[in-house]
Amino acid sequence: MFSPDFIAAATGPVKAFLDSDFCGQLIVLIQIGMSIYSWSVMLRRNLFMKDIQRRSDRFADDFVKAPEGPIGLYCDRNYTFTDSPMESVYTKTCDRLIHLIPQNQLKALHLDSSMPLTLSAKRMALVTATASHALEEEINQLNKGMTALSVITSSAPLLGLFGTVWGVMLAFQAMAASGSADIAELAPGISSALLTTVVGLVVAIPSTIAYSVLQSKIDKYTTDLEGFSDELIGKLSLFYQSEKETSAC
Repeated sequence: MFSPDFIAAATGPVKAFLDSDFCGQLIVLIQIGMSIYSWSVMLRRNLFMKDIQRRSDRFADDFVKAPEGPIGLYCDRNYTFTDSPMESVYTKTCDRLIHLIPQNQLKALHLDSSMPLTLSAKRMALVTATASHALEEEINQLNKGMTALSVITSSAPLLGLFGTVWGVMLAFQAMAASGSADIAELAPGISSALLTTVVGLVVAIPSTIAYSVLQSKIDKYTTDLEGFSDELIGKLSLFYQSEKETSAC
């Protein structure tokens, strides 16, 4: 695969890689592949978080400023929703609210548009449950793939440790078979064995930092999303929940 001249001229990690056995080289290649995959996923997720944060900030401002009440944006045919988690929670909750409005109120509303809509406490509890379920779905989507990234980031140095132990074991076996304790013969095997640990640390340290930054962004957005859900339910209850149980249930 490599020319003799290239192997002879190689130094440092390259020489250690070329001196490694198949198992050691395979571990190094796996570690590099894990690093490339985890970084590609984390970079995409970072761009995704920036995008949904921007869209959610815009929607949150519009929601607060809406003059028609908490479902004003939902009823506005000219308002354009984007596919952000915050907007998804909002639309699913409003869908549920509209479907739970008693038919007698809807009929009366056609006759008098100023008539207020009210929901019983039981119906409002169903709206709250819908909001909670939608919130959990969006949080799960935000954290999708994070467990796999965590496993990859933490397993890279452990895989390197395995490669080092494996290489040292082979080096001592070779020394025992030759019956010589010459350091010049032992050093290349030890150097190759340590390579997997070095690569594992090089992969794990920056990946762990990037993963932590990404997770902190997800946690922050999750907090914002939970706060919006609570505010939405509070406003819906304030505007539409009747003060006493009605027979509409």
